[in-house]
Amino acid sequence: MHIRILSRFSLLVFLFSLFASIQVYGDFQKSPNDHREYLAFELENRMRVLLISDPETDDAGASLAIQIGGGDDPENRAGMAHYLEHMLFLGTEKYPELDSYRTFIEQNGGATNAYTAIDLTNYNFSIEPDSLKPALDRFAQFFVAPLFPAEQVGRERGVVHAEFEMRTQRDVVRNWAAMRHAYNPKHPSSKFVTGTEKTLEGDVRPDLIEFFNENYSANLMNLVVLGREPVNELQKWVVEIFSEIKDSDADVLEITEPLFADGSLPALLKVRTLKNNPSLTLTFPVPDLEPYWRESPDGYISNLLGHEGKGSLLSELKAEGWADGLYVSPGNPGINSYTMTVKISLTESGHQNWENVTAYVFQYIREIRVRGIDEWRFNEQKILSEIGFRFSEVDDARNFVTTLAAVLHKYPPNEILSALYLVSQYDPNLITTILAEMTPENTLAVLPSSTTETDKLTPYLGVEYSLDKLPDQTIELWHTDLADSSNWLPTANEFLPQNLNLKTTDEVSKPERIIAKPGFELWHQMDTSFDVPRASFFISVRSPVTKTNVKNSVLLSLFEAAINDQLNEFAYPAALAGLDYSLYGHSRGFTIRISGFDDKQSVLLGEIISIVKSPTFDRSKFELHRDQLIRDIENSRRDSAYRRAISEFYSIIVEPSWTEEQELQALTQVEFEDLVNFSSKLIEEVDVVVLSHGNVLRDEAIAMGELVESNLLNPERVATVRKSDVIDLPDHGPFIRQIGIENNDSAIAIYLQGPDRSLRERAYFALLAQIIQTPFFSDLRSVQQLGYVVFSANVPVGQVPGTMFVIQSPDVPPEKMEVAVVEFLDQFHSWLADLSSSEFEAYRAGLIGQILEKDPTLNDRSHRYWTAIDQKDYEFNRQQELASILETMERKAFEDFVYELLIKRGDSRLVVLGYGNNHGMPVELLQTEGVYIADRESFKRGQELFPPL
Repeated sequence: MHIRILSRFSLLVFLFSLFASIQVYGDFQKSPNDHREYLAFELENRMRVLLISDPETDDAGASLAIQIGGGDDPENRAGMAHYLEHMLFLGTEKYPELDSYRTFIEQNGGATNAYTAIDLTNYNFSIEPDSLKPALDRFAQFFVAPLFPAEQVGRERGVVHAEFEMRTQRDVVRNWAAMRHAYNPKHPSSKFVTGTEKTLEGDVRPDLIEFFNENYSANLMNLVVLGREPVNELQKWVVEIFSEIKDSDADVLEITEPLFADGSLPALLKVRTLKNNPSLTLTFPVPDLEPYWRESPDGYISNLLGHEGKGSLLSELKAEGWADGLYVSPGNPGINSYTMTVKISLTESGHQNWENVTAYVFQYIREIRVRGIDEWRFNEQKILSEIGFRFSEVDDARNFVTTLAAVLHKYPPNEILSALYLVSQYDPNLITTILAEMTPENTLAVLPSSTTETDKLTPYLGVEYSLDKLPDQTIELWHTDLADSSNWLPTANEFLPQNLNLKTTDEVSKPERIIAKPGFELWHQMDTSFDVPRASFFISVRSPVTKTNVKNSVLLSLFEAAINDQLNEFAYPAALAGLDYSLYGHSRGFTIRISGFDDKQSVLLGEIISIVKSPTFDRSKFELHRDQLIRDIENSRRDSAYRRAISEFYSIIVEPSWTEEQELQALTQVEFEDLVNFSSKLIEEVDVVVLSHGNVLRDEAIAMGELVESNLLNPERVATVRKSDVIDLPDHGPFIRQIGIENNDSAIAIYLQGPDRSLRERAYFALLAQIIQTPFFSDLRSVQQLGYVVFSANVPVGQVPGTMFVIQSPDVPPEKMEVAVVEFLDQFHSWLADLSSSEFEAYRAGLIGQILEKDPTLNDRSHRYWTAIDQKDYEFNRQQELASILETMERKAFEDFVYELLIKRGDSRLVVLGYGNNHGMPVELLQTEGVYIADRESFKRGQELFPPL
């Protein structure tokens, strides 16, 4: 007894001494709309900490970022930092069980992840708030006493290699691999940092432990924690738990070498890509930008050069038929290196004329230098940043803490939120200084293409590329003006919001249907509970012609592309001012969504409706959009293996759906006149549903609704358009579909379907997905090492519940994956029976907590309402009903459901086997029991459908 009292006393003395030495930062700068409390301080071990108290949050979370990344890899161990990131998840001295950390997080309604960059490694998780403290204890042990279990060293090396293999099939990674060869070979950014079985071969465990001990020091760590508790309570936890992490006084990797070696620029890098997405990227090394976050010269340039409205560079390039997208951004591609980057998505003509495209870029930069540096432009950005900060909304807990942890060392901790939003000091000299570096002589031009000629091959990924100095005549061209630029540069933004007041009226608890007539519904809810002057306005236009045949399906995509292209110049300034829109097609027609500040929403809506009703089509634009859509479909064949398998599943289970071959054939046959005719028929006979939600009065919603109704609805021709049908899989399978994949990896997707759409059935599937995900991942990835991509998920289709199991691997053929998954499913019922009552209840409580989570933002609530209307949940209480079913669900009833689904009804499963290049499509059908789907359309014609919705 005396010993226990003494140890408590000693702990108090220890904690008091730590608190006495903690450095706490001053008053925290936050948005007036932010109800959370913040505390920034530094532990005695010099770990930087930011605590966030949010009593209303439904998700707690934490992120720890360390300034150690791939750039710190030992010379003979490429990928060590990334490999270490993987290994830390596999047990600690205090919690030695394999995947016990992940199990605890997911059991309690959370999620976890990590990533390794060139100069940073970030670990993060979210969890239901009552479990935050024990989660933090498990999390901290990663950095206190990891086990690096010997039996997992080789296995996890295989996972890292599988991730590498997957990344070799992604063009963004392949471009980066080639880009490294343009960098200074003495700079860490030139390193290969993913890792492979070869770079991590042999007895790597001692090297791993040495790397951890030398580099994972508290003085290089940032910790951000968000919970419901007051900050002083969170501070006690952090001091108690994270003070154990040692401070070994490690140093951040300092690099004095420039990103590009002297004399290496200007240069042209050509890269052979897998997909046909021609683009042009111009990269300019510039001085260190981090000290100038208040002035933001890079933001000023990015905003002006990357503008998409009238007078913009993109508009000029589009007018020439050379580009369909442009993005400008500052970059930090490596340690102590900063760039400005201009990336342009090219048409085929733009790719052929890429030197002229580049000449336009440099002419535009010269225009900015001469007459584009104006204080009124800066003040416009300043006002918009202040409005965005003033009305910022609560972000997803894990995203929020992850973002803050990654940049906590870059800004004064008590100013970190304002640093991410605000610009405050106009400095034209800084803007001029950056622009002075954006010259033809100081650029790396990167030209990726699937058809480019190359003469070199990168190690590891085997990417074809060429790297050459740019000739003098090209540089001379880029110093020449090619066009009349008198009308270049955007004018003042007319969408700058003027009225940001919250409106007042008697609010209701859910949307009301305030107009209901044949062919038209208007739902409305005035909602200022988030204290933001924002609103959402959704329009669903349902037309029977969209699902008639494959020709109309591709015409809908072309219509969508044409409308968005016509709207872009007008709508882009609105997007800059916090008022965005999207128009997208779906199986029953198309949807228009407007969201953001409610001021001037009616102006944007009027323009959208006008163009939708009376579009002006251009024959040359039609050709560009058709070519782009053809490229998109052809490129989708090179998607990752598991995505291809899932896509094939949807094409089997949903009716109508069309194959890529059918879509491509239809696209080669459609003509410009077909689009014109289709456009008129599209709204000839429709059914329209509208939702207005947010800072909008009833009369305002009615006025906007009447604008939609009067322009898009003919009351004499009202349509009734059904949703897509869902195939009801019979029980004499399993049904097996084999597909070839234009990718090195192979994959499998196994789908189990529910018998009906009842809420109880949906609740069963939701709980199954919650419980099965961790053991599935642990067994098939951590233990059996079948691949890098291993997951299970709840997959409702047309409100028919279902669950899916997915694996992707470069090494294991699909039929072996199938055997492993089936064996797991056969044994899962026994695993479930052995689950303790407390563990089962934790899974149940975690799921209920997820279902009942409050909407974090107005936009999230709008989307929930819109989904409910689409599903005819007019009480908007489906979540509460599901939670109620789960709360009263008997465990035995759930176990009976699992047994029925996995054992008795196992023959009704749908299996997609995707064979990549490493394995090759079997010449003959495999000798596996089941019904093979040789022809997708023939199979679907013979099946029953679920009752239509």
